Order: sequence, then structure tokens, then C-alpha cells
Amino acid sequence: MFSILHLEKSELIKQMVKDSLMSKEVKYIPVDSVDMARPFIFSKKLDLIVTSMIGDLKEIEVFIKEINTGINKDTPIFIVTSNDMDDSVKSILNLGVSDYIHKNSLVTEISKHIDVLFHQNNLLNSLREMSIAVIDDSILDQAVVKDLLSKIGVTQIESYKSGHELFSSGKQYDLYFVDAVLKQEYGKSLIMQIRRNNLNSTIIIISSLNNSKTVAGLLEAGANDFISKPIDENIFIAKLKANMRIKV
Repeated sequence: MFSILHLEKSELIKQMVKDSLMSKEVKYIPVDSVDMARPFIFSKKLDLIVTSMIGDLKEIEVFIKEINTGINKDTPIFIVTSNDMDDSVKSILNLGVSDYIHKNSLVTEISKHIDVLFHQNNLLNSLREMSIAVIDDSILDQAVVKDLLSKIGVTQIESYKSGHELFSSGKQYDLYFVDAVLKQEYGKSLIMQIRRNNLNSTIIIISSLNNSKTVAGLLEAGANDFISKPIDENIFIAKLKANMRIKV
């Protein structure tokens, strides 16, 4: 069940949101103030945080910064206001807010977001059923990818230090994470061979290379996407979901 924390003073608006979520598997948590919201953001993993511009701008800024340093640092935050976009709203958005919603469209936007969460959950369920190979000559980098995948419940992962080791296994996988530069191999030829053997697989390059021509060449060789090292967790998960949307 998904959990939504909604910071709002208006009882009418809270009731409207609550009514709109009645048919969905959602736990709706309405609060009247930042002080009432704090126990939830520090003790419970939430799926969405919605806050109107309660109190002064500084209080909202502090509240968002607190969210971004705790267990809900990756939770989407929606700011709700009755005003048009101005400098104060822009400054808050830059703190890590996911979306800015006008009060008139609040109910619709929350409902849409919940539908997206359900869809993403289905994507993750599909991902958990996939076989995954990590080809990287760094044990540390292999561990980083495995750790990120384990956070979303993905465990069917096998690691290889080289393309030769991968192909010697005779195994094929649904998803490949490939380091572009291995000790005695360049990722481009490895990607081309994986693609020849498995047209329907998803191949994601993970590399510290950043030259645009080099990256373009790797993508043209058959890779679906590129993630830079050191790996940013948010980008990693977002790109994984994006590729699953295409596949599922």
C-alpha cells in the first residue's frame, strides 16, 4: 500500500483529496502543520509528500531540506500553491521538489501520480523476474550495482570480469550492465556480440568515459542506455525504470 503525507490547513481540500483516493490502495496521512509532519518524515518511508505553502517561506524551505536528509530523501515532493510561478516558488523547486501544482488541479495531479506509482511497481515486479548480468572487472563496481539493485528487490544477478568469461558460461540474460573499458577488452565489441546473440536483451553501459563521440559509438553498437561512473543512485533507478517502460 502506498503512503501519502499531505500538509494542508484546509479541511475541505483534505477531504477532497481523501475522497479522490477512496478507490485506490493508498494510506492518506493529512496533517495541519510542519511540526505535525516531522514525526512521519523521520520515522516512515513515504511514497509521496504534498505540501501547500503553509507558514512563511523559510519554514517550508527548512522542512524540504529536512526531508532531503532523511529516509525520505528520494520521495517525490509536490508543492501546492494558488499563485503563479514566482521567484519564491522557483527557489523552493531548486531544493529538490519534484513538481509544482496549482491548487485547482491538486486532486487530479495526485491521482495521476498514484497511477504512475502503481505502474512503476508493476515495472519493478517485471524487473525482479529478469535474469541480470554485470560485466565489470572491478569487484567494487560489481558490488555497487548489486547493492543498488538489491534495494529494489532485484536478486537474480550474476557477475563476470570479462566478456570472455560471460560467453564461456553459455548463458544469456534479459538485462546486461556492461563496463565500457575492461582490462583486455573494449566494451563496443562486447556489446555488439551480446546484441548479435540476444536481440531482445537490454544493455546498459556503465562507464567513466564521457566523450560524446565515444558514448555515441557505444550506443550505436547496440546499447540501450548509458550511466556515468561514479553511479548516482537516483539516475540509476530512473534509467532502469525508463528502460523497463520500453520493454514491458
